[in-house]
Amino acid sequence: MAMWTLAACLVVFRVFNALFVRTYFNPDEFWQSSEVAHHMVFGYGYLTWEWQPHAQLRGYAHPAIFALLYKSLQLLGLDSRWAVAYGPRILEGVFTAITDIFLYKLARTYFDASTAKYALLCQISSWFVFFALSRTFSNSIEACCTTIALSYWPWHFMSGQAKRESGESTTERRHLRIAVAFAALGCIFRPTNAVLWVFLASSLLVRSTSPVSLILSTFMPIGVVSIAAMAVVDRIGYGEWTFVPFNFMKFNVLEGKDKLYGVHPWHWYFVAGFPQATATHLPLILYGVFLTQQRDLAAVVLWSLCVFSFGAHKEPRFLFPLLPASFVYAGKALHSLETRTFFKPVVSLLVAANGAAAVYFSRFHQVPRHVGRHGPHTSTRWAARSVGRARLLGRPRRPHRLDRLSPALPRHALVQPSPSQHPALVPHVHPIVRAVWWIRLTWVCSEREVGSPSDALRQDPLAFATARYAATPLPTYVVMYSSSAAALAESLAAWKFSLDQAFAHATVSLDADSPVPDTHMLVYSRKAHKSP
Repeated sequence: MAMWTLAACLVVFRVFNALFVRTYFNPDEFWQSSEVAHHMVFGYGYLTWEWQPHAQLRGYAHPAIFALLYKSLQLLGLDSRWAVAYGPRILEGVFTAITDIFLYKLARTYFDASTAKYALLCQISSWFVFFALSRTFSNSIEACCTTIALSYWPWHFMSGQAKRESGESTTERRHLRIAVAFAALGCIFRPTNAVLWVFLASSLLVRSTSPVSLILSTFMPIGVVSIAAMAVVDRIGYGEWTFVPFNFMKFNVLEGKDKLYGVHPWHWYFVAGFPQATATHLPLILYGVFLTQQRDLAAVVLWSLCVFSFGAHKEPRFLFPLLPASFVYAGKALHSLETRTFFKPVVSLLVAANGAAAVYFSRFHQVPRHVGRHGPHTSTRWAARSVGRARLLGRPRRPHRLDRLSPALPRHALVQPSPSQHPALVPHVHPIVRAVWWIRLTWVCSEREVGSPSDALRQDPLAFATARYAATPLPTYVVMYSSSAAALAESLAAWKFSLDQAFAHATVSLDADSPVPDTHMLVYSRKAHKSP
C-alpha cells in the first residue's frame, strides 16, 4: 500500500474514531483545551482555577490550536453548533492519525517494514488508544510530537535500508533538528515530556564526538526559539509575562500539591497504569524486547516510567507518549510469530478482545453527555428544555450565580458542565449563548487545601446535602448518581423533590473508592417548580 493511501485511510479511521467515542473519561479533555479555546475566541466559557492569574499552571499553546480552528470557523461563518462541538474532536482525530503514520515510520526505521506493519496493527487495535487518544487532551498532542521526534531521532544503530538512507551527515543533522524541534514542541504542550528527552539527549551527547558543537548548533538555538515562542503565546493568553513550566513544577513537584488530585503508590504505573494502557499487547511488548538487542526505545520507556513513578498523582493518560514506542516492540514480536500456526488465532483474539473493550468503553461506560435511546443528546436536550422553562439562564458573557440547579455529584461528573463547547451541551446551547448565558455553579472552582466535594459526598451524602443548603434556597433541580440516592431519599421527599429523569451511566464501577456502580444519573425536581 502506498504511503499516501495508508495515510488517507488512517485519517478516515481516526476521524471516525473521534466521532464514535461518546463516553466521559476525564474533565481535562475540555477544561484544558477546547473550553479555553472557546473563551479565547468567543469571549465566554468557563476557566478553571489553573488558568486564573494567581495560578497560571497551564500553557496556552495547546488550546491555541483549537482557538485557531474556532477563529477560522468564525471568520468563514461556519461556527455552527455542530462544528463548534465536534470540530476539535475531528482535528484531534487527524492528530491521532499523524501519530499512527509516524509510529509506522518509527518502527520501519528502528526495525523494518514488516515490523512496522504489525506495530501499526497493534496501535490501531489497542482499546486504550481508540478510547482515549482521540480526545482533546494535551497528552494526545504530546504523544503525536513525541512519536514524530522519535521517528527522526539518530539512534546509535540503524537497520537495513534506513541505515543506508541516513548515511550522509547532512541528512543526519537535518533529521536531528527535526527531532529536537518536535521534542521541544512536545515539551511546550506538556512540560513533563522533557523527562524522555533528558534521557535521549544525554545519551546522544555522551556518544557524540563533538557534544559542545551539538549543543551550540542544534539544542540551544531550537531551545531558545521554543522557549521564546511559548513565552509569547502565554503572554497573549495571560496578559502578562509568565513561565508556565516553572509554575507547573513548583506546584506539582516542589510543593507536592499534585497529591490533591489523588495519591497512588510508587509502583502503580508498573502494576496498573502501564498494564491497563497496553492490555493484551503487554506480553507482546515484553517478548519483543526479549527478542532484540535494540533496546534504546525500551530504555526510554522504562526510564520514563521510573521518573513518573516519583509523582504522587498518576493517570494512564500520562503514558500516551510511551505507547507508540512500546507498540514498536509488540510489532517485532508479531513479526517473529508470523510463520507459527497459532499466529492468526492470536491476532484474531487480540483484535476481538480489544475491539470489544473499545466499543464498550467508548460507547457505554460513563455516558453522562450522550445518553438515552432516542438520540445521542437525550439528556442535554432535556436539560436545555427544562432549564430554559425554569428561566435559569441569564445574559451572555455575564457570570450568573445559580442556586436552582445543584449537582449532588462531583463537579467533574455533571454531564460535564463545559457550557460553551462541550460536545453534549454545545449542539443545544451554542446558538443560544448569544442571547442567554449558561448554568454557573454556586461554588467557586479554586485550589483546595485538602479533600474535595467528591470526597464529602461519597462519605456522607446526607450531611453534604444538608450542609450545602443549610442557609441557601433550595434548587429547582438536583442531579446525582444512583449510588447516592438511597441516603438522600427521605430528605429529598421532605424537601418536595421527586424523580424527574434517569439516564443510564455505567454498568460497572472501576473506582476503588466507590465500589458500587453508578448505574444512572438521576435528576430530581421540586414539585412546586415543575413545568406543565
